[in-house]
Amino acid sequence: MSRVQTQYNSVIAGLICILLPVGTLQGQRRTGLIPRSQAKAQTSTKPGRAKPLPVLPVRSVELPAGLPLRVQVIHRYRIHKGTRVEGFLIDPVYAVDHVVLPAKTKIFGTVSGMRPVRGSTLAWARLNGDFTPLKKPLIHFDGLILPDGTRVPINADASERTANLVKMGPPAKKQSRFQRIKSSLHRKLAGMKQGVSGAIHSQHKSDKALQILYGQLPYHPQEIWAGTQFDAELQQPVKLQSPRPIMPLPETPPHGHIPPGTLEARLNTALSSKTDKVGAPVTAVLTQPYLAPDKRHVVLPEGTKLEGVVTQARPARSFSRNGTLRFTFRKVELPHGASEKVHAQMTAVEGKQGQNLSLDNEGGAHANADKGKYVDPLLLGYLAGSNAVDTNQNQVDAATTSNGFGLPARVLSILFVSGTTISVFAYYSLGQSVTRRWLLRGHEVEFAKNTRMELSVADR
Repeated sequence: MSRVQTQYNSVIAGLICILLPVGTLQGQRRTGLIPRSQAKAQTSTKPGRAKPLPVLPVRSVELPAGLPLRVQVIHRYRIHKGTRVEGFLIDPVYAVDHVVLPAKTKIFGTVSGMRPVRGSTLAWARLNGDFTPLKKPLIHFDGLILPDGTRVPINADASERTANLVKMGPPAKKQSRFQRIKSSLHRKLAGMKQGVSGAIHSQHKSDKALQILYGQLPYHPQEIWAGTQFDAELQQPVKLQSPRPIMPLPETPPHGHIPPGTLEARLNTALSSKTDKVGAPVTAVLTQPYLAPDKRHVVLPEGTKLEGVVTQARPARSFSRNGTLRFTFRKVELPHGASEKVHAQMTAVEGKQGQNLSLDNEGGAHANADKGKYVDPLLLGYLAGSNAVDTNQNQVDAATTSNGFGLPARVLSILFVSGTTISVFAYYSLGQSVTRRWLLRGHEVEFAKNTRMELSVADR
């Protein structure tokens, strides 16, 4: 028995010696299930390169309350409460990095009310012979029709916007008084030529002609002209369903470095050179995602908040001295809470009509004098002086010389062909032009809430 037991123990020991390395190898395989590249990624990260955040496909997107929709109406509508209005989106709406509401999406609404026009706009209208109780329409949009025909109910209140895109230009050269008059004349003639060309080639020719006629009448109907733009702000969130899953691009947090490029953003609050001071806070949000240079990663998703400060503010003053406003953005706050430093300044912005806005090479916004500051008073002075010298006036001369009070002045001058009557209206127009362009306060730099702008990110 002892010999058998000895052989049995030897066999067991041999089996243990054989199986022990196998178990060790199996343990090594278990620890090697993670690929080498992933293991390196978990243990170390290359400087300057962030790990993309995981993404999952989504089937629905919720547009938050407060989001503005940029709308342009299709037809001409009389301003009456209850009038139905149809238009389309002129800017796409993004969610993270996908377009969820493309441009040309149809939108419908109703004139919900009217806001009286007051202040200097109304005063100058009265001085120009327009006694219409001027009002601005308020529109409530209640529905969208998506490209696939789906109707989506919305709740959005809109107000009219009048702004033109202004881009950064080269620094202005110093000019003499004669050069400024010459440049003003060229701009005036170019503007008139462009206006005539635009009216001829416009798809809304009848509206343009009717606007010119209304501008001469002492009382006229009030219309929403075809092509008028509105900012419709969502009062409640809107949920959009996608027919197929949306796979967003992976988000790569900046981790201290935002690559240089151009941001598309809108202001959260209004700004004015008259009321805002140096150091006042400025906030904005991205309206489009900011992608990495390879276009495969989202660095800053749509909705990212930008925080900045006013660095220069000079209000307009008397004798037609115009205002200046400059601000810069220094920090971005991502939707998931992280914040990063940034240096971004304006390279393009929507400026209100009448401000004659310009941007310098440092992102400062400057209001400029009217295009006719020099030319208009000279021309009106010439007409008034020629009337005083030439007493033999005819109907054509009377209609040409009697400016400044719309159609009533021209009708009275043509009917009476009186040198005194014509001179009164001619000098009235001259005094009005000089007062407005040379003596009164200049233009302020004002940006309404939801003003769109382009920001240049510097690599600092």
